[in-house]
Amino acid sequence: MSNLQISIPKISVIMPVYNGGIHLGEAIESILNQTFSDFELIIINDGSTDNSEQIILAFNDSRIKYIKNSANLRLIKTLNIGLDLAKGEFIARMDQDDIANPQRFSKQVSLLENNPEIGVCGTWFTVFGNGIEKILISHPENHDSIKIHLLGYCTIGHPTVMLRKSMLASQRYDDNYQAAEDYEFWVRLSINTKMYNIPESLLDYRMHTTNMTVLEDSTQTKTSDKIRREQLRRLNIEKTENEIVYCELLFTPKYVESISESELKKIIEFANKLERANEKKRIYENGILHLTFYKRLYYMFDKLETKSLFLVGYILLNRRELLRKRGIRFTLNLIMKTIASK
Repeated sequence: MSNLQISIPKISVIMPVYNGGIHLGEAIESILNQTFSDFELIIINDGSTDNSEQIILAFNDSRIKYIKNSANLRLIKTLNIGLDLAKGEFIARMDQDDIANPQRFSKQVSLLENNPEIGVCGTWFTVFGNGIEKILISHPENHDSIKIHLLGYCTIGHPTVMLRKSMLASQRYDDNYQAAEDYEFWVRLSINTKMYNIPESLLDYRMHTTNMTVLEDSTQTKTSDKIRREQLRRLNIEKTENEIVYCELLFTPKYVESISESELKKIIEFANKLERANEKKRIYENGILHLTFYKRLYYMFDKLETKSLFLVGYILLNRRELLRKRGIRFTLNLIMKTIASK
């Protein structure tokens, strides 16, 4: 028997590459320069036709494990190859055109080691490039809020994520969710493990004309709508009018310029329906779901084009907390104004 011990890295980093030569070197360097150095970097060349291979081979670092697909298998199959090859206790994602903060891995490993109930750890990130000034993207921090807001959008930045391998078992990305495979993956994983976003930008996300989010925008929209509907079905809420629009309005930080009374009433009815369904199914934490609705409805109440006496009465019966925060004087003044305007 050999006395040699096989070294297993703490982290396996999965980086799919397809014609990424223009920014690839910078992305690789940002991983190799991490302050936490116990990792393997699995770079999978998915049939690139540019100079990506030359750039990868120019790096002389034993932590790089270079894999070359025999043909272009596309992103989802390539990601699953990476998951199958990963040896580390934790699995990190990295894209070919982004830049990881040097402290990213050390902070994510610390979070996961100190919180064994957490299986998915993302971070905030900064969008830059393509004429965009740097914009901080902040997602919900704690599990219950992340899970609730998944009803509206993908609340984990894919290239920021670090996963606990033992939590994954045989679960893999689903090829039926092209362009939103990560969104569906987080929804599925949220059922069996806790999720967390470190409230700090630990990755620079580069925007350019060949981003997958740009090239597959229409496919991503259709697939994301499918994922939202599937989550509603888990609550036994079948297709209703404007359900996707209402999910986006209630569960994303989407800007609203103005809203009509009839629209707000329908949104409140949808929120009430969803809350009643959740009281039976108990998929989401009731208190946090209610608070989420309150914050967004309060925001939309201020965007009303007009405020009629009928709407005030409707809100008093259905969502009186929207008026309670403003106080009795505000409510009385609002009632008097609506009466005077008749």
